[in-house]
Amino acid sequence: MTPDLHIVGAGLTGLTAAIEAAERGRRVTVSEAHSRPGGRARTPAAPFRANLGTHAIYVDGAWWAWLERRGLTPPVVEAPRLAALVRTGGRLGPWPDELGRAIAALPAEAPTDESLRAWLLRHVDAKTAEAIIAVVFIFTFDHDPGRLSAAFAHQRLRRALAGGVRYVVGGWSTLVDLLAERATGLGARIRTQTRIPALPDGPTILATSLATARQLTGDGSLTWPSARTATVDLGLRADGGPGWFRVLDLDDRIYAARYSLADPTLAPPGHELIQISAACAPGERKADVERRVRHLLDQAWPGWRTAVQWYRSAIRTHCTGAIDLPGTTWHDRPAISRGGTLMVATDQSAAPGLLAEVGIAAAQLAVQERSRPARV
Repeated sequence: MTPDLHIVGAGLTGLTAAIEAAERGRRVTVSEAHSRPGGRARTPAAPFRANLGTHAIYVDGAWWAWLERRGLTPPVVEAPRLAALVRTGGRLGPWPDELGRAIAALPAEAPTDESLRAWLLRHVDAKTAEAIIAVVFIFTFDHDPGRLSAAFAHQRLRRALAGGVRYVVGGWSTLVDLLAERATGLGARIRTQTRIPALPDGPTILATSLATARQLTGDGSLTWPSARTATVDLGLRADGGPGWFRVLDLDDRIYAARYSLADPTLAPPGHELIQISAACAPGERKADVERRVRHLLDQAWPGWRTAVQWYRSAIRTHCTGAIDLPGTTWHDRPAISRGGTLMVATDQSAAPGLLAEVGIAAAQLAVQERSRPARV
């Protein structure tokens, strides 16, 4: 088959673009450098099925509606109704009711040109402002969300607390398999273990990271801020375990969740899978972040050290979605259409959405643009 659309990257973004394009009659080839599709949504094989990327899906978003229309929604579960612990002032306790009331009482709209911290300080005291900023870390992964655009952070705060988050049973690979099967069923060709050293000839969508797109194109304008985050994944013997599903550390901006409580298939019987994200300041070493994580676990799960069966940690850079600084919105991010036959669809492209939804929206916009009649 001679393709009339080449997609580089078979992550959620690339697979979504492949389905959209194939539905419109395009002959699609998708090239993926890894041995299987999924990109950052790959889930390793048992015994501990710890996602490499984002752990949840928002069922109130445009992409979920897109999946529903095609019968592609994966099996999902809600968070268990266990206590969510919050660490503040060095102490662990339940979610502070006064914090929830303060967030609910914020104005419905926030300014684009003002930082989140400055805006919050006009409405709440300094201690409450810093607590809200720490909560915003959960869905921005930024070491200091207070520096971000107030409008950007506030919109996402409202949505993240609205209750639309779900967890994919079996990990992200469950959804990746559904998308890959649909794409190939529509005639798309997915070539794994195929690294693309240069831009393909003809119409192309780069469904990669922005850094990879910049390398392939040589286009230095393909830049946008993103977070630097440390991730720590643990497989533990259960041994009863504490009575929480998630812990939010407002002091050190760490988020930990026992995903195997939501989905027992993620860990062997009698074991737990915990995945942790921790704020990582520019220049901060991984060892220093891991020390903070261990300190939190010592409080939240006494005895966890002797129960460890599997451990993985990494620093994630520029792969946690776009962040908008004061004075910018998603409209200011790198354009999807790069002129001629090239489209760039990344999590930091000029498209709306939350976290990875941005890349998926960019892919859909790219396919729509490619499907328009040629201008004369």
